Amino acid sequence: MTRSLLGSTALLCLLFVNEANAAECKPAPILSTPQLKISGQTSFNSWFFNNKERLKLNEVDLSNSTNGTFQATPNHRQYYGHDQLFSVDRSKLRFNVDGKTDRGMEYGLVVVIEGNTSATKSVRENYLYFGGSWGKIYAGDTYGVEDTMAFGGFSQWGGTGFIDGPYERVVNKTFGAPNSIDLAGNTSRDTKFTYLTPRWNGLQAGVSFSPMEHRGEQIISSKTSTSSPKAPFYKDNVAGGINFIHKFCNGLDMALSATGVVARSAPPYAGAASRHMVSGYAFGGNFNYANIGFGLEYGNNGKSYQYKRTGTPVNAGQFLDFGLSYTYGPTKFSAGYFYGWRNALGAVNPAALEGRSNINIAAAGYRKEKAKTNAVSAAIDRKLAPGLGVYVEYQYYNMKNPAAGDEARRLNAELANGGAGAGNSPTPNNKANVVVVGSRLVF
Repeated sequence: MTRSLLGSTALLCLLFVNEANAAECKPAPILSTPQLKISGQTSFNSWFFNNKERLKLNEVDLSNSTNGTFQATPNHRQYYGHDQLFSVDRSKLRFNVDGKTDRGMEYGLVVVIEGNTSATKSVRENYLYFGGSWGKIYAGDTYGVEDTMAFGGFSQWGGTGFIDGPYERVVNKTFGAPNSIDLAGNTSRDTKFTYLTPRWNGLQAGVSFSPMEHRGEQIISSKTSTSSPKAPFYKDNVAGGINFIHKFCNGLDMALSATGVVARSAPPYAGAASRHMVSGYAFGGNFNYANIGFGLEYGNNGKSYQYKRTGTPVNAGQFLDFGLSYTYGPTKFSAGYFYGWRNALGAVNPAALEGRSNINIAAAGYRKEKAKTNAVSAAIDRKLAPGLGVYVEYQYYNMKNPAAGDEARRLNAELANGGAGAGNSPTPNNKANVVVVGSRLVF
């Protein structure tokens, strides 16, 4: 690389001298027109599933609370305990407009179109990028470094992606039980500014800044949550990441990462109980040798978004994820494991949270409960042609939270006091078995 740069510099100097001595004037170079590239992916899945918790309760509509009693939202989707489902998942078209200046700086626009026919918004990502020897900048609606720079067991998972996939389509998640490999305060595709350093000897660092939960031309609200149901939200979110990639002489590939998120937290609406600031971190790694791959990750969300002054050591949870894979020709075998746990916030007097608004939530009292999720997966992926493949996957989930009802009703009571429009369903403990047969096209 260094020799190439030195050689190019010497050549440019010679050309400059020759051109300066030339009698004739030559026209300035014409820059190439930015090029449009189109890529995308889609998958068709057939799900067979069975939940021990047969039916997820209707979402609570607090706007219908006439006498302080929470009402169920009419026609809200209900999740059956066992059945079969066809779904088209993770469908998207990606449009890249890529250009380069005469000094070599790369620039471009990326727009990702959502392929979900039931989506209310058609654009999934929309951002500009600029790159050069000084690093790379992303500005717009796209993922931050807490997502793009992390390594872990999820990198080895096949099929639909296990707990990082669309499993919530068929699994009734227990309220308050950890069930994600994302850190609390994850900005997803919120509007942000990201800077990545050049990779030096395998090492790269990056930082993303998101002022608030906001995308595109969405109307902002700095005092009230824009999600439904309303929930605590972040402000001034700063995510950082650093990773290291190295290939040893014996053929071993190693990738290590450390990521973290820090942000101010805000309650669901102005005047609601204050919450702890967002503060979480994760460490992960991937190791590949010949046809074998292994990955692992540990994440800790601290007390992110949790109630202050409860006198109870409640937290937002921790998680571990592992992944193992073996590739034999066009076939990949993989297995995954996820374990998440947290101190949940139960109630000493649960009756104080039942069916009433405008109450003193603290009257319910606080007690610590243990919430946890154990999940495993196994998948076989078969490549049929470039970009085309099929797979079969098995997933098992065991989710427990003795405080699920207390936590959901406490939040519902808080939302009712603030005149919010919708609440949460306290889905109890659940075990689920899932089998997926699917196909995927990537181009």
